[in-house]
Amino acid sequence: MKRFSIGASIGDAFALVRERPLSVFVWGLLILAPTYASMALMFPAMAAMMAAMPEGATGAEAEAAASQAMMAQMMQVQLASMLLNIGQLLAMAVVYTAIMRAVLRPKEKSFFALRIGMDELRVAVVGLAIMVGLYAVMIVAVLLGMAVGFALWSVDQGLMVLGAVIMILAFMVALFWGMARVSMIAPASVLRRDFAFAEGWKLAAGKSWPLFGMMILIGLIILAIELVVVLIGVGVFTGVAASADWSWIHSGDDALPEVASWMAANWYWFAIAGVVVSLFYGIVLTLSIAPFASACRQLADSSAPKPDPEPVPVHDEVGSPA
Repeated sequence: MKRFSIGASIGDAFALVRERPLSVFVWGLLILAPTYASMALMFPAMAAMMAAMPEGATGAEAEAAASQAMMAQMMQVQLASMLLNIGQLLAMAVVYTAIMRAVLRPKEKSFFALRIGMDELRVAVVGLAIMVGLYAVMIVAVLLGMAVGFALWSVDQGLMVLGAVIMILAFMVALFWGMARVSMIAPASVLRRDFAFAEGWKLAAGKSWPLFGMMILIGLIILAIELVVVLIGVGVFTGVAASADWSWIHSGDDALPEVASWMAANWYWFAIAGVVVSLFYGIVLTLSIAPFASACRQLADSSAPKPDPEPVPVHDEVGSPA
């Protein structure tokens, strides 16, 4: 029977973080770069919109012009955000594939395991197909839950609340179980260099609950890491905030220029925070993806046909080969 080790799968993820920390940082940076860019665009846009607001008593024409200027600025920001979101989706396909490639084909040489090719296209298509399927299941589940809820409401309100809690828990378990059931398709596609919907489905057959358990364990590990990072971040922020001058908050003046000035004067802290957050996010990505790639490799190896044994030479009566 095909088997995989949860401990070995998670251990491979930690080994990848330990052996390739720079790659892990680059993976996190690529995913977060559009977010950083969006934040960098937001403050100048907000400053421009604040500057366009009329001050004091003005005429209707001035207010209309200010409203048009603000609307134009908001449309530019939304367009830029949409383009950045598309870029982030593309980066996700590239980075997810790179993490799988680093586990499944570690001997291949590339720039931080990053490439743009058919592997990335296949992972993007598989991810899109899974997302569409999950959304369809969620819609059906919500409609079914509403029907059951209305039926229970007509009987007893307390029974309806109990039924709603049970249905929500059952839906969450079923959703994660379904994600575990299809979790081998993307890594199998990278492993075989072809769309592997059927093979990935077969590899996970009979392994959905172990994969589900591994998913829960990974979530708990990431949660523990996040708690430690948040505590450290709160301590650092408290130290920085204690040394800052916050008198401008109570001055009654426009706070935006003061915030922009403070951020410009402390840009290095934001740069350091960006590096730390990128590394942390890269670790989270690696721990989320690499174990399933490792499990896929183990299951694929165990399902490979065994080589035929070498034929045993036949000897004649005097001991020489026939």
